[in-house]
Amino acid sequence: MPTREEVYTIVRETVVSSISKYIRNRRNVVPNFQILDLIIPTERKIRSVVGGMETSLGTTLWEPLAKAIARSNGFEVINSNLQAPANMPAILQNTVQMLIEGRNNKNVTYNAQYCHDRIKESCQNFLINPINDFIPAPKGFGVDIWLKKGGIDYFFDTKTVQANVGSYARCFVQVLNWYSYFYSKYPSGNAFSRIVFPYNPYGEIDFWSKTIGKGWPLEPYNEGWVQDDFWDFISGIENTYSIIYQAFNSISETGDLEDVIQEIFYGNSQ
Repeated sequence: MPTREEVYTIVRETVVSSISKYIRNRRNVVPNFQILDLIIPTERKIRSVVGGMETSLGTTLWEPLAKAIARSNGFEVINSNLQAPANMPAILQNTVQMLIEGRNNKNVTYNAQYCHDRIKESCQNFLINPINDFIPAPKGFGVDIWLKKGGIDYFFDTKTVQANVGSYARCFVQVLNWYSYFYSKYPSGNAFSRIVFPYNPYGEIDFWSKTIGKGWPLEPYNEGWVQDDFWDFISGIENTYSIIYQAFNSISETGDLEDVIQEIFYGNSQ
């Protein structure tokens, strides 16, 4: 288990490295013309870069940060993606569809544990009759962060904290698909899947009470984790997000990213 100081160093170094890399990769990217370029070209360029970073925060920042922290706590990071059966067996396809319909109908039986168990159960036949042909998971159903520890495979995907209509329905289906892909290939394995919201934009107010539709049909905690649900788990220490917050503040105060920001936004360094 890392110390708080070690986590702080990991966060600081990862944030500076990840953001620097992203900004420099944008150096020669020319955004599509908009009429406002004629009036506020610098501001438009800044918006393009910042907007792109906001959209890609999962892969640009949260993913490398989570992997670095997890490694420090003894997790194995699997640098590959889940594979899906080339032809989804009918028994598994029907099970997943039944679970989606049951949750959408707000049947209390179809909670997170029940959904997991039914998918694993439906895959036990593949111990005797294994599936031999697998392909990469369909676009949108891959895994950002695949960790392994103590014989359990952990699947995580970081999402924007400002969800849109339909986002949580897609998240729920994503969790079910992770289980179906994993257990179809490893019927005797153990999988643990969560959608991750890396921080709570509502401060001390409960995330689920404020987010659109209260997160439904995704089940809070058992299918979706917010802030320290995730960070404390992978670090093994309490209040890990406070360390992340402190590191971000420190980077701002010391100006560690000032040169690269000046370079990309204004074409010079200070």
